[in-house]
Amino acid sequence: MSEPVTLESIMACFRGVVPSSFATCAADGTPNISFLSLVHYVDAGRVGLSRQFFNKTRVNLDVNPFGQVRVVDPGTLAEFALDLRYLHTETEGATFDTMAAAIEASAAGGDMSGVFRLRGVDVHQVLRCAPVGVVATAPQAPVERDVLGRLDEFTRRLSQCGDYAEATRTALRSLDDLFGFTQSILLVGDEGDGHLFAVAGNGYPSPAAGAEVPLSAGVIGMAADRRQVVCVSNVARGRVMQHAMSGGCDSGPGIPLPALDAAGSVAAVPLVVQGGLTGVLYLESAAIGTFGPHNERVLRLLGGYVAAALSGLAADEPAREADGPPALPAPTGTTLRITYYQADDSVFAGDGYVIKGVAGRILWKLLGAHAADGRTAFTNRELRLDEALGLPPGNDNLEARLLVLRKRLAAGGHGVQIERTGRGHFALLVTRPLELLEVPTSGPMRSAHAK
Repeated sequence: MSEPVTLESIMACFRGVVPSSFATCAADGTPNISFLSLVHYVDAGRVGLSRQFFNKTRVNLDVNPFGQVRVVDPGTLAEFALDLRYLHTETEGATFDTMAAAIEASAAGGDMSGVFRLRGVDVHQVLRCAPVGVVATAPQAPVERDVLGRLDEFTRRLSQCGDYAEATRTALRSLDDLFGFTQSILLVGDEGDGHLFAVAGNGYPSPAAGAEVPLSAGVIGMAADRRQVVCVSNVARGRVMQHAMSGGCDSGPGIPLPALDAAGSVAAVPLVVQGGLTGVLYLESAAIGTFGPHNERVLRLLGGYVAAALSGLAADEPAREADGPPALPAPTGTTLRITYYQADDSVFAGDGYVIKGVAGRILWKLLGAHAADGRTAFTNRELRLDEALGLPPGNDNLEARLLVLRKRLAAGGHGVQIERTGRGHFALLVTRPLELLEVPTSGPMRSAHAK
């Protein structure tokens, strides 16, 4: 008989990468085998088993509380047998919420969320845990390489950032070189308009800035709704398509959210400040098992640091002296038509889509002021005080919206750019003649301008 091992030494088995089998017996000794979506580590002596639709298993446990579950380490393929004794079923609480989020995230994108709904967590006492067959070496509890040191360096880098744009770049690059999270997207927004929008991305060939995601979509929406880290350790097994997070997006003009062609695992980390959602940090990895229970706490800490840093840099401060806008020659070249559609506040430069929503309204205001009197210098404060822009009260993410707008204009090369001139100050730079065209609407999509 194999020597027993601790649950802590086989934590990789609880990432949900490989399905687990659970054996129970009826009162007459008839065996039954069920396959489980998830076996969850509760503590050193207990595990939680997902209960979804295994009626026979439920009946067997009522008459005979003993069973055995087999779990597999996805890295070594070593198998372990856990002899269990059923204790009770939980339908709420931290363990239930964590497992429910993991299962629903795995079902997202495969149109199976209704089928794979967690009905309860059967908590079992672990009587014995031992390898099945011969293992090359005794498993050891995983040790994260200097995780405290990396967290310390991450916070140190963020604390040195002087503005919002620098903080977004630093955060995503540090996730890459300190933690190996090479693909990441930072999304922010407000719950009032039902969307998050991407501010920056790292590790993708196409830019992320300006892409929108509904708050109800996929793992990103789930993390936002639950204020909870959501990990899918095995994307293929969980039926999460590479664009699962974009389900339900508007069919109108927009920017697609970048994604790996074949993600192995994904994670969505809510950014929360004083109980309010400010955004979501979305992570992808080509490798299976990169994200899961083993690093959820680290992800939660990283999300907290990012949320706090960005919130502080976005806050209003007393006005500071700003550099004047750079002197530019009179606009030259061919005239560019800029079209603004009131229906969804989208802005086009020629035939090319630029931006929509609140950022579209901001751009149209700036262009209108420039056309009226040649104005180029603006402040964040005046935008916040302009009720016509429809900025949400409280956390309006204005710095993030201006950053996205700045990136979109720079990428378009239309001869219109926004340049930061100081804390809370920026300039509109126009280097070619513009023709402004507004397309009005009185339809149901009209919102801010109906005030």
